[in-house]
Amino acid sequence: MSTIALPPIRPSSAHWPRRAASPVLAAVEDGRPPPQSAGRGFRVLRALISLGVHSEHQLADIARAAGLQPSHTSKLLKAASLEHLVEHGVRRGTYRLTHDGQLLIDPGATAATTPKVRQIVEHLQEETGLAAAWHEPHWRPGLGLHLNLVDLSCPHPELHAAAAQQEDALQATAAGRAALAFLPAALAADGENRALVLPPAARDAIRSSRIAVHRGPAMSTLATPVLRGQHLIAVLSATGPHHHYQEPLRAQEYAVLLRRAASRAAAPAARPPRASHHTSSPHRPIPQPSAPRTPHP
Repeated sequence: MSTIALPPIRPSSAHWPRRAASPVLAAVEDGRPPPQSAGRGFRVLRALISLGVHSEHQLADIARAAGLQPSHTSKLLKAASLEHLVEHGVRRGTYRLTHDGQLLIDPGATAATTPKVRQIVEHLQEETGLAAAWHEPHWRPGLGLHLNLVDLSCPHPELHAAAAQQEDALQATAAGRAALAFLPAALAADGENRALVLPPAARDAIRSSRIAVHRGPAMSTLATPVLRGQHLIAVLSATGPHHHYQEPLRAQEYAVLLRRAASRAAAPAARPPRASHHTSSPHRPIPQPSAPRTPHP
């Protein structure tokens, strides 16, 4: 069996250049105060969270909770809607957080799952004590290849963000790397049709062990493909603090449990039993036993 070794923490990678930071993050990194409008925008999002994550709210209530004028609040909500964080509610003059906006504060908010997937994820979480997640690959024009978070079972809230693996770059997550190692090259492209590739050595290692590894600042994640034949249907992962992976044998155990769970998930559903061939038919009379013969004298 191949050995699973966690790579050391590296501030950057030679293979994947860092993405350009937003003006807000760039200002913070340079020691400059962020734009004043950014802080007010965060106040609007916090107001929506405090009023209710899954509900829609009137503009006046959002402005009051944020401590801003309604006219200014309206402009900030429109800006947030352009980033797909906020959307109009059903009632006129109301706003609510989008699914992407909810993931910012609750990455466990997932798309619709199935009873089988829920059972697989919960069982893996119970076996390992780690946060278990199920992602499915999708491709869409303008967005390219991406992973949808379908189900997540997390024992501790502080693991949510790392287990959800919602970073834009698939190469930056264990689930994304597992998907890129097994998907056809024709599907491995971003929204601008740029190829998403792994270094050959990393790709071959993932294909050989069926385990992709990512080590972040505080959390580590192992991910494995769920294959049906040669086709990738999902990625299953387990995330936890670094100290859970310090012992090599323990990391190996997690890898084995992951692969077993993926194998169970890929198995086809059991077929219903066939009807017995001895069932009577209205077109075929049931044969009756013949009477015993009387011997002739």
